Amino acid sequence: MEKTKGNEYQRVYSLLKSIPGGKVTTYGAIGKKLCINPRFVGRILSENGHPKEYPCYKVIRSDGNLGGYTLGDANDKNSIVIKKRKLMRDGIELKGDKVPDRFILRKL
Repeated sequence: MEKTKGNEYQRVYSLLKSIPGGKVTTYGAIGKKLCINPRFVGRILSENGHPKEYPCYKVIRSDGNLGGYTLGDANDKNSIVIKKRKLMRDGIELKGDKVPDRFILRKL
């Protein structure tokens, strides 16, 4: 059965809402859970038009680095500062631009 683009997007966005407070997950963990490529997960998140409803800032790279964060049409240094602030507001400690492993959900 062929999956529609909208269906893949909705599956990723729905999974975002299940990430508990004080935790983040990875592009790879989402990809594995939904059987899609982690790079496609990143693309879907970069097109998130409702970041308040679907907290894409809670997704990081598998090595603990923050990865990107897109606000509107820009993915610049200011947007990564906003991602850091949101994570810290959620109780996530940062070591530079990395999230310590104890905050990362690697299996969803």
